Amino acid sequence: MGGFLRRYPVPLLFLVLFAASGFVQLYLLTEPARQTLIAWCSTNLDNLSWNPIGTLVTSAFVAEGEHAAQAVQLVVMGLGLFPVARRFGNLRALLLVVTAHVAGTLVSEGLAAVRLEFGSLTASVRDISDVGPSYVLAAALVATILFGPGKTARVLAAAALAVLSPYLFEGLTSLEVAAVGHVVAMATGTALGALMTVRRRRRARFVLPALAKIGPGPAMSATSPAYARRSQAAQPPAALPAAA
Repeated sequence: MGGFLRRYPVPLLFLVLFAASGFVQLYLLTEPARQTLIAWCSTNLDNLSWNPIGTLVTSAFVAEGEHAAQAVQLVVMGLGLFPVARRFGNLRALLLVVTAHVAGTLVSEGLAAVRLEFGSLTASVRDISDVGPSYVLAAALVATILFGPGKTARVLAAAALAVLSPYLFEGLTSLEVAAVGHVVAMATGTALGALMTVRRRRRARFVLPALAKIGPGPAMSATSPAYARRSQAAQPPAALPAAA
């Protein structure tokens, strides 16, 4: 168990924070207090104008649904986050989902602001309720499907995405905020996943052939001091000068 915790700290942290938030909402807060919390965390134009960091951070861990809906989101987050962390590492997985969450929020709300300015939306769009981890899980699922570490993880992620698609893309033709955000988050997850995959392949082409020349041993960069020492040790000794 300790090894699992050390291997997947980022996915576990996401799940623990989301589960703790759900427990507080459903069991400790009154309904008015819960609605106040959701209103404070919502990534709408009003909140982003005065509290962008707090809103962006907390909105990913607060959901509006009841027990069943939050349980489904918890499971789906696991299906996406663990394979991405296994494939790219915890820090890169964190970078992928955070960037997707931020990009999905800013692009969708920015588009809403533009449409509000041109009169195609009413002022009510400024304080809409918009919370939940859906941008995170959408990006993680797509990255798992395209770049996941194994067939089983990809199939499970694809099944989860298929089930959630009607919800994720609802209102896309009318450019509703959530639907636009989901598309942007998926595109961001795809782009970052592809970039990380290309970089890993380039690094492997550089390091593995070099290591093959000096035999088995712990993986190391071809520019590291340890690599230089092993390379020097692997060279044949210089021939001694012939005796006169």
